Amino acid sequence: MTASLMHTSAELADFVRANERVHVLGRGSKTALHQSAQGAALADLSALSGVTEYQPSEYTITVGAGTAVTDVAAALAEEGQYLPFDPLLPDRGTIGGTVAANLSGSRRFRYGGVRDFILGAKVVDGLGREFRVGGKVVKNSAGFDLSKFLVGSLGQYAIMTELTFKVFPDVSCFRSLNFDYERLEETLTAISFINQSAFELDALDFAPSAEGWSLMARLGGSPATLPQRVERFTEAMQRETDPNDVSEIDDQPALWNPLAGLRGNTIVKVVLPLSQVPALDAMIADSQRRYGVGGNVAWLSTEDVVSLDAALKQSGLRGLCLLGNLESPLIGQPLENKLAARVKAVLDPLAKLL
Repeated sequence: MTASLMHTSAELADFVRANERVHVLGRGSKTALHQSAQGAALADLSALSGVTEYQPSEYTITVGAGTAVTDVAAALAEEGQYLPFDPLLPDRGTIGGTVAANLSGSRRFRYGGVRDFILGAKVVDGLGREFRVGGKVVKNSAGFDLSKFLVGSLGQYAIMTELTFKVFPDVSCFRSLNFDYERLEETLTAISFINQSAFELDALDFAPSAEGWSLMARLGGSPATLPQRVERFTEAMQRETDPNDVSEIDDQPALWNPLAGLRGNTIVKVVLPLSQVPALDAMIADSQRRYGVGGNVAWLSTEDVVSLDAALKQSGLRGLCLLGNLESPLIGQPLENKLAARVKAVLDPLAKLL
């Protein structure tokens, strides 16, 4: 796909006005999101990058939408801060694509997802109008927050050119533990215990293993207090959930990347309540899968999208395909959102944005 490189938001606005259909590219890291835009004029936002404003004392950062996630993380790390929603695809993705696809990683378990940390954005809508939504400070006026509405919008309402986030101080030390259970039901019981306990975890994921199920927990804190917290947590888990085995695992970045172990042409994200995990898992047992954020997100790798689509529809769930060659990135239960239709009619009445 040949795309036109945008250097300013004004250039992008002219581009939108000049074309009947427009689709946005960052680094093209999420291949399944671009297949349905065949025939549209492509706008490359990778030049709209860089940190435009950073106030560490106010815990806010403003960056171009085409900024690589790694660059944002590096700028924050210099001040001992981070994005708590834990953007995925940090080595390939842009921050604008992260927001548009609503891609949070395992560390969002503690503090929440993208919507909880986006403060504002500059956008270009389907009529080529440039404007700002939200703000640049944590305390902002009440009302309909369009910046949060753009999270997960896949660029269908307006094109984000600049984004402002709330950030947090990061911790200095992490420890990761693995708890083995024979059955999925035992794993879910352990998660219920954790959710009702006073333990504060940085991340909590689980996945099938050769012996049954593996529940991975991550704790973070200072070197002075973390060992005692890990010991208390381990003792409580052994006493209350009776795992087959407990071990400490090397806390490497790949360990907490839920996509790292998935192999296959199609990678799918499914948001679901923990109560629906057993039924869904029984239908997708042939797929590679990992459940993140304490079981509220399923990451799947499949070669049979048709069967997965049917399983999601049967479960009343919806999937977002990140990687793959599909006519549409959305599978499963169709979403009927009257508010979204009204916003689309206001911001993109000509249906230019794909």
